[in-house]
Amino acid sequence: MSDYFEKLSGERVRRALNVLLEAPFFYKGDDPDLFLFLRKNQAPFRRFFEELFGWQLVVDGRAARVVKDRWENPALRRSQHDVFDLTRRDDCIAFLLVLEFHEHLLEERNVSVDDPEPLRFHFGELFAWARSRFVEVLQERAPSEDGVRKILRDLMPTLLRYRFLGELEPSPDEQALADRDNLIYECLPGLYLYDVRALGQPALAAALELTTSTARTGEAAPEDAP
Repeated sequence: MSDYFEKLSGERVRRALNVLLEAPFFYKGDDPDLFLFLRKNQAPFRRFFEELFGWQLVVDGRAARVVKDRWENPALRRSQHDVFDLTRRDDCIAFLLVLEFHEHLLEERNVSVDDPEPLRFHFGELFAWARSRFVEVLQERAPSEDGVRKILRDLMPTLLRYRFLGELEPSPDEQALADRDNLIYECLPGLYLYDVRALGQPALAAALELTTSTARTGEAAPEDAP
């Protein structure tokens, strides 16, 4: 390892490598000084991961992550990989809806990804957006309101676990009155690294049409392929 980091502080290198491997994202706000050290010296870190592991280090102004594009152990099923890798059809659709909603908020509120204040929204806003998109694409075949809520709420624990979103604690006064539609979420930097525009405009429509077509034909969707 000294061949890659011989001119850098061994302790700071060790800490940076640890935080990169402890979670899918290392955010600037987690440790600003360590993040600045990593960003300033990303070239040797990038070479370290590429040459020893075949991984790609991605760093921007808000977040850093290590991208692994293949699995080495063929005995593991997708569901056994402890990474953000959605396998359920409804979860994939819900994530596409969240990404589209995120882009919608950026445009509606006229902010950019570099804005210092994170985007925040109520769950009810996301639900209304998702419901309208279902109706827009599927029309009379759109799921019920309860169905849309379930699809979104089932994904929320995963988005919180992998820190795409943060859930804000209501104040004591609000807590007694709070219902789940009024829960407030904050868009974390990891969400900005997934650009739904790169998938093309029809991505969500194609996914929704596939869902309804498999439901009509009775085919099983591949939810947990090896």
